[in-house]
Amino acid sequence: MKPDYKLVAKAKYIHANADLASEIWHEVYKRYYPAKQLDTLVETLQSADAIEADIDNDVNYFLVVLGGKTIGYFAWKMENTALHLLHLYLKPEYRGKALGRDILATCERLARGEGRGRLYCEVHTKCLPVLQFFKTKGYRVLGPAEAEAAGIPMQLTTLEKML
Repeated sequence: MKPDYKLVAKAKYIHANADLASEIWHEVYKRYYPAKQLDTLVETLQSADAIEADIDNDVNYFLVVLGGKTIGYFAWKMENTALHLLHLYLKPEYRGKALGRDILATCERLARGEGRGRLYCEVHTKCLPVLQFFKTKGYRVLGPAEAEAAGIPMQLTTLEKML
């Protein structure tokens, strides 16, 4: 069964995306950040207000729906020569089932269709399975990308694929 991608534009979908982001981020990042820092990161980067601000800055968020259930989300932004994949998250029980691969392929097709020559993303450096996922899909590591949100340092690795 193929998932549907629902564009996040209305307030109820923004709030649903924020709730889902909080759930997934707390599950994924709990081993890398203390609870208080993680709460701050989620509030700063994935709250309804943060998502709305992203949308106002041309970021496109999509909920991933499978069999009527919302199982994840992704977000991207077109830049000069590239599609920047900002988020790609699935609930744990849906990982490893080729859904991420399909979302990535969709983003690559979109980038090509818009005349962009590459797709890039940043992944938390300690999320080794995610780094490996991108590498197996033809992405190469460009190097570390230090970032900070609300004074909290984030260790990221930039990956790219020429299309």
